[in-house]
Amino acid sequence: MSQIRPEPIELSPAVQLNINLRGLPLSATLEINERSQALQAEGREVFRLGLGQSPFPVPERLRKALADNAHQKDYLPVQGLHKLRASICRYLQRTQGLDFDPDDILVGPGTKELMFLVQMANYGDLVIPTPSWVSYAP
Repeated sequence: MSQIRPEPIELSPAVQLNINLRGLPLSATLEINERSQALQAEGREVFRLGLGQSPFPVPERLRKALADNAHQKDYLPVQGLHKLRASICRYLQRTQGLDFDPDDILVGPGTKELMFLVQMANYGDLVIPTPSWVSYAP
């Protein structure tokens, strides 16, 4: 007995996107980056600061620290290095009188990504500090 299989439904990429992401406008930082690239392609001198990437050389002290630690290639703890989280706690205590335990601190690759992950992991509103980076709200 043969089985009849329905034809697969073709969905556009926009339909497959998470409902929270559909229709988001182009990020202002990406827009300025594309405009900067276009100006550079025209031969104009552009100092691109839109994506937080400095056009200035990395200081020698940082280059040396990176070179000295290049052998450390393993993944870091998900929450971030304990020593760094403890330093953050000491900073918050010293500057703002706030007491936190290093286990209460999460270190990530950037604020936008962390805010995005918080929205994906939790239901409810997310408070965005203002003034803030132009692409936080979207």
